[in-house]
Amino acid sequence: MGPAAALTDRLAAQTRAWLERARPLFLQAGRVPPQVAVRFDLRGKNAGQLRQYPDGTLVIRYNLAMAEHQPETFLAETIPHEVAHVVTAVCHGRVRPHGPEWREVMRWMGFRSPERCHRFETPAATRSQRRWAYRCDCREHRLSSTRHNRARKGLAYVCRTCGTPLRYQGPAG
Repeated sequence: MGPAAALTDRLAAQTRAWLERARPLFLQAGRVPPQVAVRFDLRGKNAGQLRQYPDGTLVIRYNLAMAEHQPETFLAETIPHEVAHVVTAVCHGRVRPHGPEWREVMRWMGFRSPERCHRFETPAATRSQRRWAYRCDCREHRLSSTRHNRARKGLAYVCRTCGTPLRYQGPAG
């Protein structure tokens, strides 16, 4: 087993341990402790993220590159932070992500001053969005992948200068 696989095993095991430790909070709220999937596909500057899908599925995503850079701090801070989001979502429903309910769960977990953001160094190689070429009647525009995907789904973008719709040309060179 390589170092990355060993770390993902540790992160997943620690997540399960924190969820088990939070069991009394779920039961106190009259909720069943949920099944939570753990993935390691988060990129960019976020250390972790809870995704809650319309069907009720809960997924915690971790930034493995960040965890590899500072594993002990990541295990000690990011995992309880994300598990607190799970507890808050299951026990309180839709509330502010780092609001009073989340802070109370974090204090119950032993964090005197819960913090919203991490202080990790972000890995030097960050992923940048690809650009896509679009044309109007007056010039070429370069749209980000986010805007390109929205345009592909039917959202119309227009040039602020000439007012004509942007037409897809292909990947920007």
